[in-house]
Amino acid sequence: MTENSTYQDDSASHTAAKAIYQKFLDDMSIAVMEFDADVLTHRIKLPLRVTTQTRELLLETEDDWLLMIKRMQQSLQAMGINHYIRLANRAEFLSENYIEGVHVTHTLCNATPMIPSYENRATLSRVDGEWKLTLLETSLVNNHYPIAIPRVDTSAKPIFSKTDTENDIRRTNSSPLALYQEYLDTLSRTNMEDDFDGWCALCDFPHTVHMDSLDEVIERPEEIRPFFDMLKKLIADNEVDDLRRQAHRAEFVSATQLCGYHETSLYSKGTCKIGPISSRYILRRTDTSWRAVSITNSVKNNQFPYSIPEISDALVSLRDIQERTTRT
Repeated sequence: MTENSTYQDDSASHTAAKAIYQKFLDDMSIAVMEFDADVLTHRIKLPLRVTTQTRELLLETEDDWLLMIKRMQQSLQAMGINHYIRLANRAEFLSENYIEGVHVTHTLCNATPMIPSYENRATLSRVDGEWKLTLLETSLVNNHYPIAIPRVDTSAKPIFSKTDTENDIRRTNSSPLALYQEYLDTLSRTNMEDDFDGWCALCDFPHTVHMDSLDEVIERPEEIRPFFDMLKKLIADNEVDDLRRQAHRAEFVSATQLCGYHETSLYSKGTCKIGPISSRYILRRTDTSWRAVSITNSVKNNQFPYSIPEISDALVSLRDIQERTTRT
């Protein structure tokens, strides 16, 4: 099967996918009720996208995930729920390494429903032969993290993100890490070749830029020109002959988006002059092109753009960014 070929499904593969999906749900349901941290963390792939009908989260750490599950478990226990059952309605292989399924969650105290049953959609990713959760969409209407008491709007049918089958990157055998590195290499070439138009072609407008304490919305190409020129000056002043962006990890967080992490270093004759700077990009795929919709760099400058990056030790988390940019 070639890298861009589409996985061929039939009824047998749907049955197999549903069996894998149901086994995953069963294992995780037990882990939730028992708060088995080992299972809960082992069966997810970070970053993990979790959405309700009113909120979207990208969880980057095991602690973020465990906090959400712990609060959920505490709420279930407080309501006397002793049966947490999730039943698969359907599932399919998107490709050899991805399964998408739909299931219904039932919460019972003995035989009595305590919360209206609600629908969910999830994507599993195969990592070293094991299936792990990488996307969870629920019909809960909770707007705060972590979810304290699960809330369901029984008057409305859940609305999940629309999936364009033809453009679903998970239906190919493409590696998110390889795609991310290819994007970074192209981005670095635009810097070294002073190709501003090429740089802009790799960005969505508007897109967001985040640093330790700043969040900016870039509406038009001219707003990013000072940053591009700053990099150009750093390259010239330091006689940089190798601008290296090295991807460390990446994952598809939707049918058309991936989230990746990398480090940037500027070298002159084999000596690192600037860096490494940690970064996280969220890319969105349109047709066959990837463009940045969110850029986060580990710098602590108090203005953007800046003349020389003041490198910080850590990358501000997506959850922190979401908390400081989202008003609820």
